[in-house]
Amino acid sequence: MAKIELKNLSKTYNKKIEALHNINFTIEDGQFFVLLGPSGAGKTTTLRCIAGLEKIDNGSILFNDESVTEDQPASRDVCFVFQQYSLYPHYSVYENLAFPLRSPMRKLPEEEIKNKVESIASMLKISNKLNNKATQLSGGEMQKLQ
Repeated sequence: MAKIELKNLSKTYNKKIEALHNINFTIEDGQFFVLLGPSGAGKTTTLRCIAGLEKIDNGSILFNDESVTEDQPASRDVCFVFQQYSLYPHYSVYENLAFPLRSPMRKLPEEEIKNKVESIASMLKISNKLNNKATQLSGGEMQKLQ
């Protein structure tokens, strides 16, 4: 993991809906951190900004004291689990797990991808489901797969 710091982070949608206003916090490397609040409080927007999926209006985002504010999402190496399942339904469980490992930024050989997928599937206790379509999983198994 890395130290993550948000400094004066602001995000507005359509020039009138202020989703985030001057957000400041630091998550230390290895720290357990929770964003808690009612629907519409800006939790998901904050996570999307950290991941680079939303462009911020003001402020900065730092990983280990280095700004990633202008970095592309792929170079940030950040992920989070969505509340709603975000799987590729036409892919097998294996392909869903392998997909991010096949990113051109990672340049992993297929044998290493295979080993990582099998290791993760074993940890999640879904090794016997690797050939199933993602839609053939139970809700709990889909949550694990994310």
